[in-house]
Amino acid sequence: MNLPPESLLEYAYQALKDRILHADYPAGSRLPVDRLSRELEISSTPIKGALNRLVAEHLVEQIPRCGYAVVQLSLKDLTEVLELRKMFEIFAIRPAIKNKHRFPEIITHIESLLDRFDHATDGIDFTEALELERDFHLCFIRLCDNERFSRMYASSWCMDYLFMVFANVHLSFEDFGPEFAYHRKWYNALMAGDAAEYEALWDSGIETLKKRLSQLLAEKEQRDSSQRAQKRQQRKAVFPS
Repeated sequence: MNLPPESLLEYAYQALKDRILHADYPAGSRLPVDRLSRELEISSTPIKGALNRLVAEHLVEQIPRCGYAVVQLSLKDLTEVLELRKMFEIFAIRPAIKNKHRFPEIITHIESLLDRFDHATDGIDFTEALELERDFHLCFIRLCDNERFSRMYASSWCMDYLFMVFANVHLSFEDFGPEFAYHRKWYNALMAGDAAEYEALWDSGIETLKKRLSQLLAEKEQRDSSQRAQKRQQRKAVFPS
């Protein structure tokens, strides 16, 4: 591929990240540099650079003497990420309430997103739904009018990790759809200047999401365990002791 080195790195980073977030590379799967180099048709140098960036974003882990792998999913990690996500949002609400009249264009954009959420069942795909989710919450962060906080939120790996979890546990639109009901409630709390209501909604929403994702993680582990047992049985049938 005829691109300058920095562009090759960015290409590799985005391609690998997209495949991880969509579970094309499932959680726990190995990421051999030589295989990825062949798949993307570029040299190993930008591949390694991209993988190291993804290690820093907690989507990939580097295993000594084994190379790279997509991070494993765990209830502990999920709980920590959801709590961190809530900390961002709760911190944002009071300055967002204070500044909402200064940024009518952000409020207008939130209202347009709400309209799309209201019609989300009309043929929207799951990836688009998740991007709407990202855009909606970023608006509240932008209302803080704190550039460093906005950059910290935009560069945090919390949302990406959650998207990866959603893809790996096969979270359906029907699972995620009820979450959309919270968006208008969050907006109403913002416009009413009710920070306490906003925080209470986040507590409720996080617990609901964590409960459902915990259930789906347990079901995934059960499926994976069953598949591993079947493979062991198949190997025994081919190579009896």
